[in-house]
Amino acid sequence: MDEIELKFLDIDVKEIKDKLKNIGAQKKYSAYTESYPFIAEGYHSNKSDQKYLRVRKVNNEITITYKEPAKDSKTTNREEIEIKVSDYDKAILILERLGFQKGKVFKKHRAHYELGNVHFELDTLDNVPTYLEIETQTEEEMEKICKKLNLNIADGKKGTIVEILPELFEL
Repeated sequence: MDEIELKFLDIDVKEIKDKLKNIGAQKKYSAYTESYPFIAEGYHSNKSDQKYLRVRKVNNEITITYKEPAKDSKTTNREEIEIKVSDYDKAILILERLGFQKGKVFKKHRAHYELGNVHFELDTLDNVPTYLEIETQTEEEMEKICKKLNLNIADGKKGTIVEILPELFEL
């Protein structure tokens, strides 16, 4: 399934939370996340024009996610496949045994909201002010939800947060 995504920086967190509530989005969780990206030829953790593979833990839910390189689009548009697994450490070990190199751990706090098939994340990292990430299944849906939130879609940023703000990360 394709994932259409934009990130909005320099947001007023309280205002965004109020807007999400006003349009009927439901908060599903607020938790710290821990992810390990995996690197191999053609795979990279912070270049959306390459394949992406990670193991992520949110509370007790563990997922392995694969993403295709981003398509040429106004948004970050990538095919994404995700599966749930039961053991974080063993999932990491399997990928390492398959020849993938484990990248640097990526930790953040995430408040996750949903409105139908649309996902909203308020992500906060140690060195990055809270930003809003919106995920939809179509670009039309992205345009509609940005209008509902009174966000200028042109202000949305494509790519990974590391691509958008490389100066804030050790690469």
